[in-house]
Amino acid sequence: MKSDVGRSKPYNASPSSSSHSSRRHKPTPHRAPRPAHRPRADRHVSDPTPPLMVEDEWDLPVRHRQTSSHDAHLYGPNPPPSPRPVDPLADFRRRREWPPRGYTLEDTLDPVQAEDLVCAGASTFAGEYRQAPGAPPDHYRFFAIKEDEHAEGNDRAEAPHVAFEDCTMTIFGPVPFPWTSLEQPCMAYAFGKYPGTTTLNYRIGQAGTLKTILKYDTDAKPKKLKILHTLDRLRSLENGFDSDHPDELAHALYSTLLERPLNYDEPRGLEKQISDLITVLSNSHEWVDFSLPKNQVVAKFFDSKDPARKHKFFHQLLLSMELYLRVHHDTHEEMAKEHLFQALPPKILWDLAVAQKWLQCMSITKVKTSSKESHFGFELRMKRRQREALRRFAQLLKWPGLDEVNYILDEKGRGEVAVEERSADAMTWFTGVVLPGPTLPWLLMNSLIDCDKDTGPPLKYLTHVVPASGFQYKSVTYWSYRSIVGKVLGASRGVSQVAGWIGPCNFSPDLKRTECVKVRQSTPPEFKVVKLDVLTMKERTEPLGPADEQYPVDDFELVMPELEEVTNDIRVQKLSFVPVKDQSMSRQGEGAPLWWDASIIFACGGESRSFRLRYDVDFVSAYPCHQGPHVLFYDYSYRAIRVDDGLMDIVDWGRRPARASANQGSGSVSRNSSKTTLLTQTEPANTYLECVLVVEALGVSDNEVLARAWCAHNGHSAIIANIEKTCMACAIREAYAACIGIVILTEGGKPGERDEA
Repeated sequence: MKSDVGRSKPYNASPSSSSHSSRRHKPTPHRAPRPAHRPRADRHVSDPTPPLMVEDEWDLPVRHRQTSSHDAHLYGPNPPPSPRPVDPLADFRRRREWPPRGYTLEDTLDPVQAEDLVCAGASTFAGEYRQAPGAPPDHYRFFAIKEDEHAEGNDRAEAPHVAFEDCTMTIFGPVPFPWTSLEQPCMAYAFGKYPGTTTLNYRIGQAGTLKTILKYDTDAKPKKLKILHTLDRLRSLENGFDSDHPDELAHALYSTLLERPLNYDEPRGLEKQISDLITVLSNSHEWVDFSLPKNQVVAKFFDSKDPARKHKFFHQLLLSMELYLRVHHDTHEEMAKEHLFQALPPKILWDLAVAQKWLQCMSITKVKTSSKESHFGFELRMKRRQREALRRFAQLLKWPGLDEVNYILDEKGRGEVAVEERSADAMTWFTGVVLPGPTLPWLLMNSLIDCDKDTGPPLKYLTHVVPASGFQYKSVTYWSYRSIVGKVLGASRGVSQVAGWIGPCNFSPDLKRTECVKVRQSTPPEFKVVKLDVLTMKERTEPLGPADEQYPVDDFELVMPELEEVTNDIRVQKLSFVPVKDQSMSRQGEGAPLWWDASIIFACGGESRSFRLRYDVDFVSAYPCHQGPHVLFYDYSYRAIRVDDGLMDIVDWGRRPARASANQGSGSVSRNSSKTTLLTQTEPANTYLECVLVVEALGVSDNEVLARAWCAHNGHSAIIANIEKTCMACAIREAYAACIGIVILTEGGKPGERDEA
């Protein structure tokens, strides 16, 4: 059995100690001696003044030189190769031993040597914060970035179809940085490299200010319009304005759409017109606020059975389109538009998003009948693309009714309803008018269900308003990326994560053959990331530690997981569900889904262990590092443990926020019907993180499932690091960057693993 690794408290940056001049030299009074732990790889310890030349033919490629007469006299026609200087970095990477040849543990490195040997290829992290638009001062949005992305890639999952990228939208600038997206956190970073995971940036972004706090109301009113006039004007704007002259645009705007202001005789240039349109659209009582998730299924408005609701939408769309075309007028420079977007209220930005999507995806057709009446219809410009994306979605998720779905998508059957006419979600998806944010996964899945007749009524209740959901269909289950069940089972054999859905996952005998499930999950008792955590992220996670003129070689350690005697005896035995007793607040009519408590039962070496999936923790996909492994600075304290060697006996790890008593009246931080309340946090989250638990879940996939289930049971978020992509040292430092106390090391399953699901 391994012994644990214990080290001194990690370096914490703060305003008073952020200077790198405070580097501690050995020996220091407070530094605990490094105890013996798992057996190290044998190290090559050189003499105090080691030679920097080698002659081992197997060590480096042979470089031939010209043969001199003296060489021919001594050695004949084949003299030995000349000694060559050792490249310490190449030697370290090849031998995976620390210190590299040419150094001893008593040596020190200058900054250039340290940068080359310690930092080369290691993941480095930095945080950024920005004032949240539409919010009072001191409300920020947070971002985390990896400073140097290597050829190995990043921590994000690639979208298997371009249509899935509609979950995010860049509102200004050509480059999709996370802070330029309309939705926050940026959905381009929501899905991690491995199923059931997210990214460091998305995890950090969730701690910022996400919702608008200030309200924007006005008494300004637009002119009343008839529906036919509104549609006719929208159709004429599909190709832009007939005339771009500001005076003519002003006449068209104030003669038909807006009431003339009292000072109308003053010049009404584009800036004044834009200002008046913003004023009118800012009236939250008059118009729909598309920044609210409940309003983001757009077809519920433009395809509504209620004529008044439909007319109101098109009226709002017309005003938004008039504003959109004026903002993007040729006379406006990109920098000016960027400044305007940064100053606009979020509601107006979402109005512009609806206008942009409509111009890209929809076209209004006008037909005159014999009775001289005009009829309007719609052309779906993106239907073919959306149909192929849905087909790809079903294939990747191994949908049980794939043949039926393909038949419906081909639209060749007589009497079959058009795919876009099957529901509001299907209409929204097939038109392509998909707003950024968390709605897209649900539009996709509900459209897929609509195209499979065998699903029946039980699955009609899936909605993005209740994101902790999933369902069982035939012999498999599928789960939202917001459900803790999906996050844990994402590590299972043969499971994929596609556009926010995780599956096919384990069948549960506790559920009906076809049933929708709402999972009760609580907010984990974790410290909240604050501005100072983001501000000091780079300093707190430097591979070298605090900057100095000299770096002792013995301050760094090569950390690697044990690859021998990896257990393959753990198996998922059952996915279990128990209905929540009090269902009074969760019923939505006859047949509506219930709330359930989920757990997973494992078979572990002849006994069963059950883990309740009670906490909505995050699993963060680790960034890939370059040409690891890398060494770890001694101040990054960690403890390594195997998944089958003591993990299941740990019930309390690290410092946790104090719980509030029932009469303290602290604010609830519950999520999805949780009743957990936590006391106010007084310090940055990084000050509470004293040691990272490294769980070695190598071998079969169920080892990682158990590690994730343990995290969900105890309320710990974790970094998920595949050791083929990310070394142990870089994963530990990323945990300190994210203020997360757990790292799970995995191989992504055992090669040739037999699928027993």
